[in-house]
Amino acid sequence: MNVSSISLPALRSFDAAARKGSFRDAAAELGVTPTAVSHQIRTLEDQLGVALFLRETRKVTLTEEGNRLASATARGFRQIYDALGDLRDVSSRLTIATTPSFAALWLVPRLADFEAKHPAASVHVETSTKMVDLERDRRVDIAIRYGTGEYPGLVATPVAGETFGAFAHPELLRTYVEIEDMSLIETRWRERSLDQVGWDDWLRAQQLDPARFTNRRSFDQEQHSIQAALAGQGMVIASSLLVADMLDRGWLAQYRPEARIRGLRYTAVALAGHSDTRKVRQFLAWLTAQASN
Repeated sequence: MNVSSISLPALRSFDAAARKGSFRDAAAELGVTPTAVSHQIRTLEDQLGVALFLRETRKVTLTEEGNRLASATARGFRQIYDALGDLRDVSSRLTIATTPSFAALWLVPRLADFEAKHPAASVHVETSTKMVDLERDRRVDIAIRYGTGEYPGLVATPVAGETFGAFAHPELLRTYVEIEDMSLIETRWRERSLDQVGWDDWLRAQQLDPARFTNRRSFDQEQHSIQAALAGQGMVIASSLLVADMLDRGWLAQYRPEARIRGLRYTAVALAGHSDTRKVRQFLAWLTAQASN
């Protein structure tokens, strides 16, 4: 067998199908048709003289030979991507993916400090409530994720934890002494896989019956809920991390500061090949220092 006759596109198709366990998903990743992926892999099998996949009705499974090749292609492509990452390190562009609320209320207001310390850096922030696939979207250097902190296969750096409390405009707290008199604002996240923290949780923790509190408003983005509280429209249940700057400026005040609920945490994650680049190391060092202030 002439190894040099085996094409790189065929190996890429095989690597993607091995990782995804599906020709269709591999095709979506590569931007080609499932038929093209199937043809590339069939050609590769013919050249090697072995079956790499067991083809079933709705899925494909690696054979023993396929598993051996998959281990090799995974290592090989990882080394290529890592080398490309090192070459890309000369670029100053740093792409950060995170949630809209964390970006708007915490990260973006602090970025000027990072850029002052690293004037050559060019930070691009992308926001979404959906989790970015770092394997698929390699433009993203760092994803700052909100959750339990379990991210297998990625290099994870803890950023900050949080608690949830009740916050309102100071004038509103001076006007209304009892929480029963206020409109209660909360966030109902679009991402249903995360634990929802809302007024029912806070009220139960204070031995209060949530059924008594019917004057409620909700938004699907935390920054919108907080903006409503800033406008004096009611009291918001919100992350202590995201309202920290507003508390410091006196724009919001906490109702019963001792009444808090533990939330989740923010974690910065990156692919192994990205985490070792100088610009990523600089940003992570700055990010963790900011969060500890």
